Amino acid sequence: MSSIPELTYQELASIILKHVGVTVNVHRLSHRLTTFADIGVDSVGMLAVVRELEHRRRVDLGGTAAQDCPTPRQLLTRLREAQNGAV
Repeated sequence: MSSIPELTYQELASIILKHVGVTVNVHRLSHRLTTFADIGVDSVGMLAVVRELEHRRRVDLGGTAAQDCPTPRQLLTRLREAQNGAV
């Protein structure tokens, strides 16, 4: 099991702001139906977010993570699985 703390929606919002330039309300980001497209993150922005997560967390989310995870919840699940060696 990983000793790395789970990524919070606040940290994800910070990454989105830094790498995509979009300010995101954490409550909206954490809503189960919110997609990255809903908050203004396009495919290029998703690639930047995924790369930053891989760099910060020292994991490989897989080459299709940006396409496979249209919601923040799915991306956080994918990250958790990668940190636990399931990806």
